[in-house]
Amino acid sequence: MITKEYIFGGIVQGMGFRPTALRLATELGITGTVCNTGGRVTLTATGEGAALTAFAKRLCRAFSIYQYEVNELPFQPFPGFTITHSRGARGLPFLPPDLATCPDCQRELLDPKNRRYRHPFITCIHCGPRYTVMEALPYDRERTVMGRFPLCPDCRAEYTTPADRRCHAQTIACPHCGPQLTMDIETAAQLLRQGEVVAVKGIGGYHLCASATNPPAVAKIRQIKHRGQKPFAVLFRNIEEVRQYCRVSQAEEKLLLSAARPIVLLESKRPLPTEITCGSDRVGAFLPCNPLQILLLEAISPLVATSANISGAPMCTDDTAVQQFSVPVLGHDRPILTPIDDSVLQVTEGNPAFMRRARGYVPLAVELPFAAKQTTLCLGGDLKATFGYHAGRYVFLSQPFGDLEHPDCLAAYQENIERFAALHGFTAEKVVADLHPGYTARRFYPPDMQVQHHIAHAAAVLAEHQLTEPALCFALDGTGYGTDGQIWGSEVFDFDGGRFTHLGHLPPFTCPPGDSVATDAQLCLSCYLGTQPLVNRAKDAGVPLLQNSSAGRLFDAAAAALGLCDTNTYEGQCAATVEQAARRASGAYLFDPACTPRELLEEMQCQKADVPALALGLHHWLARWILNQAQAYRRSTVVLSGGCFTNQILTRCTADLLRRNGYTVYTACKVPPGDGALALGQAYISALEE
Repeated sequence: MITKEYIFGGIVQGMGFRPTALRLATELGITGTVCNTGGRVTLTATGEGAALTAFAKRLCRAFSIYQYEVNELPFQPFPGFTITHSRGARGLPFLPPDLATCPDCQRELLDPKNRRYRHPFITCIHCGPRYTVMEALPYDRERTVMGRFPLCPDCRAEYTTPADRRCHAQTIACPHCGPQLTMDIETAAQLLRQGEVVAVKGIGGYHLCASATNPPAVAKIRQIKHRGQKPFAVLFRNIEEVRQYCRVSQAEEKLLLSAARPIVLLESKRPLPTEITCGSDRVGAFLPCNPLQILLLEAISPLVATSANISGAPMCTDDTAVQQFSVPVLGHDRPILTPIDDSVLQVTEGNPAFMRRARGYVPLAVELPFAAKQTTLCLGGDLKATFGYHAGRYVFLSQPFGDLEHPDCLAAYQENIERFAALHGFTAEKVVADLHPGYTARRFYPPDMQVQHHIAHAAAVLAEHQLTEPALCFALDGTGYGTDGQIWGSEVFDFDGGRFTHLGHLPPFTCPPGDSVATDAQLCLSCYLGTQPLVNRAKDAGVPLLQNSSAGRLFDAAAAALGLCDTNTYEGQCAATVEQAARRASGAYLFDPACTPRELLEEMQCQKADVPALALGLHHWLARWILNQAQAYRRSTVVLSGGCFTNQILTRCTADLLRRNGYTVYTACKVPPGDGALALGQAYISALEE
């Protein structure tokens, strides 16, 4: 008999690690103790050597273990195996994300014989809110918002019974001792049936909900939110109902049913009201992630469910804030400490690809191939603003907070930087920011280091794949501040394993300063074609203008040239219409690979007869341009990054063409390809140069 100390780091708190260890120890004849120590779990175990080895291996298989220490201790006899009081010693913490209601809890929720029948806050060790209700570490009930709801005798018995799946489940409660609703669910369902909009409190904030089969109700949400033509996501009762409206692949079904319960972009099969889709051929579909949603959808489904906020502002997390919408409120008295929106993914080349990384995934860490020497705060960008802390080999990324020019978004961003640091025990010793001198966050967190926007995009893909080998990197997006002070957006870099060398970009066009060219596709087109009178007069007068190499603006100009869309009422709208047109094509129009963007757009205007073929031809032309660049610089590894690669057709065309020509291709998988990944790329560059 020997005694060992095990220290486990990873997703080990809020996941039932301690009761699982207790059950395994009893099964294997091991005695000792287990407790939370800061962000880790410490086990002191006495038993036969083989039993201890099996014990550790089974725990590692059952949980996401990132770090694992074993220390030999002098022999200690224990009367049994017990869960002891948590200690405050801190290690590198890995906090759990919020988890969707598990199948066992859902069965109990709908079972009239169960004491938690229709209890809208049912949870266990396998499911329920985590990150959004956590006040501090170690993760125990008194350090979550559930600490204000004392357990009744029945719940206390479950909490302290090792064989029960609610043993040490910190968020459990029942109708007698748990949170209470502010409105009966059937009343809310009846209001929805009558065409009302109802604000419903979720895991990370409120949703504005309306019946998806009631166009006037959906239109009312659009009016309340001041939302333009961006499609709404639709919340379905179950996967069978999703299949009634959408085509669902095996990979997409797996995502929909995962514990993260993200919104997944699917191909539309059965028409939904245009008030929802705004003409899009895809549907953002998702399934209920909490018991309240499950119960509501049992009464009425499907529902439009969109974040309760004025477009561009942060989402509402309490009853007071949501009252601004003057709609009925289905709320409750369990506080939300961290606002977090639904994650959005799509399946590209058979693999999940993020468009927004939030609930269900944040604050999971991304491991880098090397460690930071200092704890580093990475500020990301101003749009889809996402920060990150780099500690050790891991980057802990936040959810996005919107555009930091909006004062409420900035306030939420700053508040959550402080909360994130306090929860994880981080103190920033270094601050890294985007190169853009006008970015908002820099005014409040003066940077020690700056990273060019597109280098950060490329580095984010290198980081998530833990690549350090030489690679040719492409960063295609809408706008980024270049080292020459111009607008970049189709950049090619050589990464030699230690530094980035800028090799070039698409031929740029001349445009006026300001954001107008990013919203007005007709202006963008006329600038490309050299027919913009104001720009031409400014040139003649020697007024300073900008050179713009943005691939995103090329898609905007193409949308205008093809008569598809003239204005971006939301980011990426014009590009989305071009991609949608390309999906309808039976074949691609063949543009000369040697033509310039201006020549390509001129040809589009002359050949409008087959718009889908021309739209698909643009994707093929860009893919061929990337291949030509790769062949010119002779690297075997190619990285594709930047917001343009949320475009499934462009990603697929480019990756297929490169692979057919012998290249190894890497794209974004663990983070979005767009600005939500900038903080990760900044962390990679910062550590690389330390």
